[in-house]
Amino acid sequence: MLETLEEYALIAEIISAIAIIISLVFVGVQIKANTKATQASTFHEIAALDINILLNFGNSKELARIITAFRDNPDSLTEEEQNHGFYLFGAEVRHVENLFLQNENKMLSAKNWKSRKALVDGVVLSAGFGALLNHPFSKFFDGSFIEYGRNRRKKFDIKD
Repeated sequence: MLETLEEYALIAEIISAIAIIISLVFVGVQIKANTKATQASTFHEIAALDINILLNFGNSKELARIITAFRDNPDSLTEEEQNHGFYLFGAEVRHVENLFLQNENKMLSAKNWKSRKALVDGVVLSAGFGALLNHPFSKFFDGSFIEYGRNRRKKFDIKD
């Protein structure tokens, strides 16, 4: 009888181990599905922000002119336009900072980051970003993003 109880106990342990393995596999599948859903939601929100920014800049020839001039050559603007452009460009920088941080936190898939990295790099390599780096407001942006921007600029030998 003791031998039979030991056999039953061993069988019960094996069944328990198999059940644990199955439940861990199930949890892994659920986490993977949740990650994809989170990434899809994040990408949707980013796309909505992209559209909103583009529509806002496109609604006014003057805003489009100022943001473009600030991004490309801030010194070409009057002092008043530079102030206006700085805030417009700051909103664009905040948007690409968000993209950068979403990628750093693995909230974007590699495919989604690849499609957005050109936008991020376009902003950080611009003359407007150089002006932002020399402005006291640069401290209001995430340090790792600012460091990324500085490193990208160094790589392309662009002065701040």
